[in-house]
Amino acid sequence: MGWRQNLYNKRSAKKYGWFPHWFEADGFNDELAENIKNFQLNHSQTQDGLCGPITYRLILATREAAQDNMPSEGECKYIICGGRKVPIQWDKVNNIYEVDNYALPSNCYRKYKPKKRDIKMIITHFDVCLSAASCKRVLEKKGISSHFVIDNDGTICQMVDPQNSAWHAGKRAVNRASIGVDISNAYYTKYQSWYRRKGFGSRPILEDVKVHGVQLKDCLGFYPVQIEAYKTLVKTLCDFYDIPLEMPMAKDGTVLRAVSKNVRRGKFCGIANHFHVTRGKIDTANLDWDRVLKELGD
Repeated sequence: MGWRQNLYNKRSAKKYGWFPHWFEADGFNDELAENIKNFQLNHSQTQDGLCGPITYRLILATREAAQDNMPSEGECKYIICGGRKVPIQWDKVNNIYEVDNYALPSNCYRKYKPKKRDIKMIITHFDVCLSAASCKRVLEKKGISSHFVIDNDGTICQMVDPQNSAWHAGKRAVNRASIGVDISNAYYTKYQSWYRRKGFGSRPILEDVKVHGVQLKDCLGFYPVQIEAYKTLVKTLCDFYDIPLEMPMAKDGTVLRAVSKNVRRGKFCGIANHFHVTRGKIDTANLDWDRVLKELGD
């Protein structure tokens, strides 16, 4: 019966748009079926372990009621790490357990059991998308992932539990050892008018950005609220996973703007960028990393 339950629940999840973690399970397996049975028992339903239309409506109503009871703006918010709620001192957070979440499907990342992943790094990206919602759509379509994306208004949107390995850095050793954080930024100056039309205001235009020894064309920078959200998220993750607030450094004492061998090999401990992994990437060279690093340490 087990494989039939798993197959039914996979099809149900695709049809209705629910996820195994709604029933506190990590996949379509016997644990999920058992947890669904317990949920059905608590709601006086037939205990068949199948999330059919009635069970789906019940779990959706339960989650919506829980959402209504979540802290309001100004109170404590959470990200989810290893299935646990980790408080974060930021008033705009959308974690993977919320009703209208940004969670990516499980085929976009590799699952790990608790305490099985040795997280050493945070790898920072820009998404070359106009919003967190479009970033999620692109990642889902490509079958890849990042753990978080920071939207234009500074909302921290969680897409994957850091317990699992997201496919964001192109190198298996890096993905296995890191948390991926995207910051929404379409990068090209031609999109400045879109941001204005949507009410976000103008982004900074940067004229002297260098990486890999090359000066880049003029590009869009980040909104201050995004940088503040990023620093808060990074501090929270570094504290929870005991990651040092350090970055690869050049000989002159500034943040390295080239590939780092230790980052590329997945052996660096600290905060890095996608351009530290490969010469083929420039994100996020359009951030003043020396200033960000200093502020992270203050």
